[in-house]
Amino acid sequence: MRWFCCRNWRWITAFSRPAARYNQPQTLAGMTETIGRMAMLHADEAAALQASIERVGARVAAELQANPGVAYAVAFVGNLHRGIDQTMAQAALRGEPVACRAGCASCCSLRVEVAPAEALLIAQQLRSGPADRLEQLLQALRQQQFLLGQGGAVRPPCAFLQDALCSIYPWRPAGCRKAHSFSATACQSAAAELPQDLAITLAAEALQRGTALGYRQHGLDGAVQELSAAVLQALEDDMAASRWYADAID
Repeated sequence: MRWFCCRNWRWITAFSRPAARYNQPQTLAGMTETIGRMAMLHADEAAALQASIERVGARVAAELQANPGVAYAVAFVGNLHRGIDQTMAQAALRGEPVACRAGCASCCSLRVEVAPAEALLIAQQLRSGPADRLEQLLQALRQQQFLLGQGGAVRPPCAFLQDALCSIYPWRPAGCRKAHSFSATACQSAAAELPQDLAITLAAEALQRGTALGYRQHGLDGAVQELSAAVLQALEDDMAASRWYADAID
């Protein structure tokens, strides 16, 4: 499956400033308010961002229209993930690499929101693995939901975290893929803000919001949900994917 948006990345050059760092509040939960607070965006840059979101959305909707079926709609979100991965790789070639490394799990206790297609993709991949491993994850997800329901001051680590490594790394959602920092120390100390790359943030935002727009234009529910809750729901309901897609064609 080919990523459809690479040709539209020319708009990113408007944000590729050599020292385009800014401090991002330490959360993975949605970007709308963050983008609204980006005073460093000029009017033409904000317009370029919105135009890119709309271009991506139109391409996504067209691809989904041309390839009907729930299997394609779920698998297609992998294009978003590959697009963000490419954005991160290109940013590393531009200048200073980010501080994120395997084994650094500082951000893996933050709230992560996922689109329905992302949760369904993760559930699909987990079902194809060993049954005993799936049962362990189901128990971990249920336990995490219980702990989150208690409303403690400290959020429990991600249920998919094992030995400081992500056990669903190949299928991790866009919210995790776009997270980055230039300072591991700031992450480890739970600093209120993290130094990040504006170009990465904007490129990932355009891809993520544009993809969500395309799914909505195709009639598919795109309401985000907390990661563990969404995946648990998808795993416990064998008809979740079919029902999600059926709602779009009714």
